[in-house]
Amino acid sequence: MKKHPVRSDKRYTITKEFCGYQDARFVVRFCGDWVAQSQFYASALVRAVGESAIRRGAVAMEGKPA
Repeated sequence: MKKHPVRSDKRYTITKEFCGYQDARFVVRFCGDWVAQSQFYASALVRAVGESAIRRGAVAMEGKPA
């Protein structure tokens, strides 16, 4: 099942795909190009929304583990 996680931009999709792991993973794509993969849908969703914000000019923040 293909889902469009960013309502304002249907170019983003999340689908379950086999990508080198034993089980299928949630794969985020932009215009069909690979963005990221995750074992969990929520993580893939956050990545898609964050990628969309960066493409629209938002400042990206990167955290470091404590």
